Amino acid sequence: MTIRMRVLPLTPPPVQGETIGSYLNRLADANHLTIGHLSSLIGPSRQHRRDDNRVGYWTPESLPRLASLTGRNRSALVHAMPPLGTIGDPIRRLPLPATEEVIEPRRRPACRLCMARRHIRGLVVRSTPHHEGVCHRHHRWLLGDEQHSLTRLPEVLRANRRHQRIVRRGAHPTTALAYIDARDRLIRWFTSEGTSPPFRERWIRRLDVLGEDQFGDPHRPSEARIELVAYPEAVVLTGLFASPHWRDHPRLPTEAAHRFGIAPRRLLLQLRSDRGPGQPHHSVESVLVNSHG
Repeated sequence: MTIRMRVLPLTPPPVQGETIGSYLNRLADANHLTIGHLSSLIGPSRQHRRDDNRVGYWTPESLPRLASLTGRNRSALVHAMPPLGTIGDPIRRLPLPATEEVIEPRRRPACRLCMARRHIRGLVVRSTPHHEGVCHRHHRWLLGDEQHSLTRLPEVLRANRRHQRIVRRGAHPTTALAYIDARDRLIRWFTSEGTSPPFRERWIRRLDVLGEDQFGDPHRPSEARIELVAYPEAVVLTGLFASPHWRDHPRLPTEAAHRFGIAPRRLLLQLRSDRGPGQPHHSVESVLVNSHG
């Protein structure tokens, strides 16, 4: 028996890319409902976390019910929250953390200043792809919990513009995997105790601009902060790793050093120290480490 659903008194629109849990919590808050009660109206009762984007337990009737409660058509809801379009699909196995991060981008708070500008109160969590990790309207970094101002870090803003161009001309998930590879490599360089990366002075300067981390170790920056300060260099490597011409080219290290503005030998020394004994490497790693003998 189909129960006719009434539109809720207040139906805020979803933000593009918002997680399902974030939207359901905002919908419940606006109408002074518990999230468990709202969930029971849609389908199986569940205490949705705001970063929850899973639909494996949703039934085919769940999306029509949500559409009825919000007065919005199904296609508009799926456009804003794409996982809703996968209801009923077999659960995909995710063999590697990097693959998981590509399929389901990290969930982070939307730009708080943008939300305030749109008169949206409360926390909005979005699935944020790496190349959308900067708000250019407000010069804010969005890939960490701290939405750092980038006003004094214009190189990060410029790097994000380049990152967006790489994604537009590349193929998904190749470009996303290229960024994850570059980012993880540079984080290892930063945290390695036995080497001094050729970019350390740049990174320390950017860390100083961010100011003190009140909740972290002043001598061991968090990975989120390291990702921010190494982002311009990560985008340079992303462009090379995602390029069909450069990714397996024997002169890749020389080209990378040229784009970094450093001596090729400094980069090659860092690359060789980056790979420990017995550590596996793919074709890009092999070219980076073994070229130039």
